[in-house]
Amino acid sequence: MSSEPSAPLAVQRAVKTFQQGARVVRALDGASLEVSRGELLAIMGASGSGKSTLLHAMAGLTTLDEGQVLVEGQDVGRLPDAELTRFRRRSIGLVFQAFNLLPTLSAEDNVRLPARSEAGLDEKVAGLFARLGLSERRSHKPDALSSGEQQRVAVARALVSDPAIVLADEPTGSLDSVSSRELCTLLRELADEGRTIVVVTHEAEVAAWADRALVIADGRVVGELKPGPARDAQTLAGDYQRLLGERVGAE
Repeated sequence: MSSEPSAPLAVQRAVKTFQQGARVVRALDGASLEVSRGELLAIMGASGSGKSTLLHAMAGLTTLDEGQVLVEGQDVGRLPDAELTRFRRRSIGLVFQAFNLLPTLSAEDNVRLPARSEAGLDEKVAGLFARLGLSERRSHKPDALSSGEQQRVAVARALVSDPAIVLADEPTGSLDSVSSRELCTLLRELADEGRTIVVVTHEAEVAAWADRALVIADGRVVGELKPGPARDAQTLAGDYQRLLGERVGAE
């Protein structure tokens, strides 16, 4: 697979194994993909398919046994720990299912954590809170916020450094249906504005908002689905099941 410099994210033949007792589990088995600038990509897969391991490798949180992850042309696997931490804070925004907000800090202080002190930071933070409808909640600590508000704070934290890519791991898993739809709408808007976003999910309702959905099984990318403009989750779910069924039938 080519990895032209203009691509914000490329994964090339990623392999990752884990030891479980006497058994070796191949969590990633040659997975490859490339994400275009301004694209919202969904990665779909069942529990144990390797999708979260793949996202953690993209974020530099997991070291590959083989292969490469290139973010803006930088092989994250070649960076020493301290340099990788700096690179991640500058170039990779992370959103997790469990929010990962520090409970002792206000919403605003949580958002500022990955940012460097620089001119214009106050205005940038204020703009993010206004954009996400949280201007009146800036001084509140996480336990005083709803789940949807906490996840929007997590999104603001992921965006504050203007990263090259935003990676979201099951970001709607702790949200109700209304908050989930609001978050998906936000991610779609951000991609339409030029943000590059990868969402790992097992939910067709989330993947339906993407430009493309890659299906991963047994650590490999086994197919690609194209969600329609109507965001029809039922059709996408049917296509997903058919693709996996055809794969099983071919083996």
